[in-house]
Amino acid sequence: MVFFGKAVSLLLLPLVFQIVYSSLSSYFFRVVPIWTFEVTIFMYGLIVMLGAGYCHLNNKHVAVDAIYIYLPEKWGRFFKLFAEIVVLFAAGILLYMSVPAAMRSFRMGERSIHQTPFNPPIWWYRWIIPISCSLVIMASLKKVAGIISSIVKGGN
Repeated sequence: MVFFGKAVSLLLLPLVFQIVYSSLSSYFFRVVPIWTFEVTIFMYGLIVMLGAGYCHLNNKHVAVDAIYIYLPEKWGRFFKLFAEIVVLFAAGILLYMSVPAAMRSFRMGERSIHQTPFNPPIWWYRWIIPISCSLVIMASLKKVAGIISSIVKGGN
């Protein structure tokens, strides 16, 4: 998953290039290419959604430790376990609901609703949600295994 997370982060380069291109085109030529708005949305969404599992696995996300920091180490592990179970539940529900939506979108050949002349197909983009949920679930399961291992080994 580490390689995948780092590869997804490289999508920032074409996103920055595309935004700079769009801005310069607008400023110098007074014309914004019709595809730039939706391509920006797609690329940013890919980075956020596909990077979620990597961020979760490596604790690179925003965390609110308002309760956890006041708990003894032993109870902190149980709190982390509870938090991971909540993540698993939420990602599982989202996965369960997103797969039929992605299948329906694929079958109908769904296209963008932004009413631009570009009007790209977006059925493929709908599959990013279940893929992202699967990556978050895998990361969370790995963290749950580590937490349970630390609880079993004991300590405070």
